[in-house]
Amino acid sequence: MRRHRSILRIALVLFVVLLAACNKQKEAPGTPGGGSPEDATRESLALLRDGKFDLFWKHALPPADFAAFKADWPRLNAVQTAVEPDDEAKFEAGVKRLTEPDAEKKLFAELRPTLVRFDRDYKDQMPLVAGIGQSMALTAIDQAKDLTLSQKRQLREAVNVVGPWARTVPWGDQAKAKEAIAIVVDTARKAGLSTPEALHAMNFEQSMATWSTAWLGFKRLLDVYGLSIDKSFDSVSIDTIESSDGSAHVKITYTLLDKPIQTDATLVLLDGRWYDSDLLQRVRDEHARLAPPAPASSVPAPSGTASAPGTPMPGAPVAAAKGR
Repeated sequence: MRRHRSILRIALVLFVVLLAACNKQKEAPGTPGGGSPEDATRESLALLRDGKFDLFWKHALPPADFAAFKADWPRLNAVQTAVEPDDEAKFEAGVKRLTEPDAEKKLFAELRPTLVRFDRDYKDQMPLVAGIGQSMALTAIDQAKDLTLSQKRQLREAVNVVGPWARTVPWGDQAKAKEAIAIVVDTARKAGLSTPEALHAMNFEQSMATWSTAWLGFKRLLDVYGLSIDKSFDSVSIDTIESSDGSAHVKITYTLLDKPIQTDATLVLLDGRWYDSDLLQRVRDEHARLAPPAPASSVPAPSGTASAPGTPMPGAPVAAAKGR
């Protein structure tokens, strides 16, 4: 079962932004754009930290682009191919195991022998396994075609921080495993999953709620093993390096497991508000790809015709709209 490549690309952009973190200062949620490059970036990260993905998209996109993104969502969220019966059965069986009564006790009872064997036979091999995983992750980042050089650099830095952490985590600790299972079960119950078809048939609001549930559960899970995403959010500093002609370059500095990491972003000014250029461009590119071809017209458009303010031009470079 494969999800549509377009939603994976957008999710990857989200993940890169999520790593950037932010502090607890927030503007009123849901206000599109931001009054300054720093404010726009800070509010985007605050909404992501809190799992408010519906408000994040409303904030991160101009009104017309947000409306187009919501309208495109059913096709963005659709499965690319039919779900195989075996995959559907496995999905439903997994959901049932996570949501049935006493799931926590049953899952821990099944996992406990594996934890014992891990501590006895494999614990000393964990540094080697983590090192191989780190190497594979770095290779995947280098080969990714949808990431900018800045995004690749940031992800490499993050992997090089998380790798050593993974080598020292007590993965065989039974108390932590029991706590982690309780979080996974609670998250699955709150997500209300049923079948793959139902997951991909969700409307925009339903999908954002499910993403939020999964993200908040994921943060709780990492907390169990000593990796606090919120601590990274709280450590951020945002500085504008350059701003001219409706474009701004900001530097974002944060800590991950107490190690400093830097990234940067380019923002554009549209109708008095600031938006992340890369994210907006990706959304517009996807909209252009999904939009049906315009009907041929034998009457040429009058010269100087322009779209209404805020209307997204399918596939048009974001840079072309700078300075509005």
